[in-house]
Amino acid sequence: MFDQKSGVIATAFPSEIERDAFFDSPQYNEVMAIQAELMKKTGLRKGSTPRLPEKSGRFNVRVPKSLHEILEVEAKRENVSLNQLAVAKLAMPLQSRIGGDLVSVVRAFADVHDGFAIDRIIVDPDYNPKFLRRCAELGLKQPPIVLNQALMNVRKSKKQRERLGIQIPPTTRPTEFRDFDDYQFASEIAIRVLQRTEGVTLDRVLCDPGLLEEFDRIALEIVNQTRLKLRWAALNLRKTRLLRPIKDLPSAYDLVSIGPFRSVNLDSVADVPGLYAIYDHSRPIYAGETSRLRHRIALHQQYGIPWIDLKDESMTVKAFAAPGATQSQREKWLMAFVNAEHPLLNYQHQAAA
Repeated sequence: MFDQKSGVIATAFPSEIERDAFFDSPQYNEVMAIQAELMKKTGLRKGSTPRLPEKSGRFNVRVPKSLHEILEVEAKRENVSLNQLAVAKLAMPLQSRIGGDLVSVVRAFADVHDGFAIDRIIVDPDYNPKFLRRCAELGLKQPPIVLNQALMNVRKSKKQRERLGIQIPPTTRPTEFRDFDDYQFASEIAIRVLQRTEGVTLDRVLCDPGLLEEFDRIALEIVNQTRLKLRWAALNLRKTRLLRPIKDLPSAYDLVSIGPFRSVNLDSVADVPGLYAIYDHSRPIYAGETSRLRHRIALHQQYGIPWIDLKDESMTVKAFAAPGATQSQREKWLMAFVNAEHPLLNYQHQAAA
């Protein structure tokens, strides 16, 4: 039913915009209610293997108004959303359960890291299985996502390390890739697709081996690159999207149309640093910054974008050549554009937090 190419919904609603409209309709809610009722009765999903229905990740909790107010004040003080705070507090018993094992988690990391940083061990398709195997050898029985999240969190929390007397081995082999421009856009689109289809955060994708495999599959449909580089580029999104906008940035109206995407004359596009956005009619689908405008648009023409028919006559591309702009300036412009225009397939930090 939900297959992206041959499913009933894809057949009935071939364009992304049509599917979005259907997903927001009462009819879709009725279909999902019927499906949920059938799953409740049969206990079956995806074939004939008995299993509990997958959880939506959403449930409503009634709390006293006074508690609601206290939580909102705390969330504001911590500069997080109320949902983030609630999730963190609900997870505290689980975290305390693994708290005694954090020493073993860090030991497993120390035994396999070969001088690389924690982030590298979490996303590296070769090193992460080694880390998880070492965790099992040390008697840790938690699922891979819990172990990866524990490792990521212990890196973030200095107070927790001090309380448990944990020391993280130093990084002696930094990870640096200087060709992000050729593939980070693919990582960004893949993350955004998973946000929309699975309702997951960036950190959840990076820590869940199953979701990472799906991320790889989507990103590799867009560009031919190693899994490690694609994953590292996704990790880098957290840093670039935290940049603050600067004044006097080019607005969306400064983007100049260079025509329908399917018939763009690449010879007319300067191969210089710049900014661009792909539109379906007037709706922005994806925006990017690049050090080589012509090269980037050529990559989109070569590999396409999942779910989006770039050859459709409604698809257009606009660009802004900025040969004098630094990468930092381009990234800040991009963040401002994404926050203002909300392109369909751009990673948005607030949405994924």
